[in-house]
Amino acid sequence: MENPGLRTLISFLNQVKRQAPVNFSGLARGRRRGYGMVNRYLRYCMGKDLIIIVSERRTRGRYPSKTYALSERGSKLLAIFDEEKGETAVRGPRPH
Repeated sequence: MENPGLRTLISFLNQVKRQAPVNFSGLARGRRRGYGMVNRYLRYCMGKDLIIIVSERRTRGRYPSKTYALSERGSKLLAIFDEEKGETAVRGPRPH
């Protein structure tokens, strides 16, 4: 996947943080997105070490059920953007 949009990536990471530990279906329901889109974001975030697999268990299906959470790196990234958002609220919007 090419780099996703920054706002969407931050929104996705915030959802993982709020719902952690969360499985694939929970992410798809929460995002109101198709499985393909959620799968692309998961692969991208795991490739960049922003999300980790917390648990993996065998179920009836072909693939194991995995539960995801934010990694330390993902938490740091969100903290940077939360801090920036807080500063913007205090300073006001940037002039154009």
